[in-house]
Amino acid sequence: MPEAGKLESVINCLLILTLLASCSGKTSVEDMDKEAQNISSWVATVNMVGDAWIRNVIPNNYAEQTLKKATEELQKEKDKIDKIKLSKDVTQDDKSVLLGEVIQLTNKTEAMSRAVGQKNRLEVQQKLGELAIEERSLNKLKKSSRANQ
Repeated sequence: MPEAGKLESVINCLLILTLLASCSGKTSVEDMDKEAQNISSWVATVNMVGDAWIRNVIPNNYAEQTLKKATEELQKEKDKIDKIKLSKDVTQDDKSVLLGEVIQLTNKTEAMSRAVGQKNRLEVQQKLGELAIEERSLNKLKKSSRANQ
């Protein structure tokens, strides 16, 4: 009989661990919201740096390096979104739309970095305008995601 008691204890422990893991884990929607917020923060950084560089307030090297870093971080956010598990609250369409936005934002940020390296203020200004359009799309996604929660 001691074996049955040990088996029951092991099963109870496993059930408790499973329950704790399921209670403490984030939902897919929370993961998507977190990544969207991180993306928004990087986009705000890109906007500030691009605007400051156009106004000649920050040096070329600083602007170019910051934009390269933002590009890398946006790529990391894309990779994190790729790994989010689908659920009843997050569909493949939801992920695809957010991935599309982050890819567009990453491409525009990378183009801005190149333009800064070429000292092309006109192109940076143009990319800032395009970035603003993408940012509005991202904000709409965030709002609709919150409405669906």
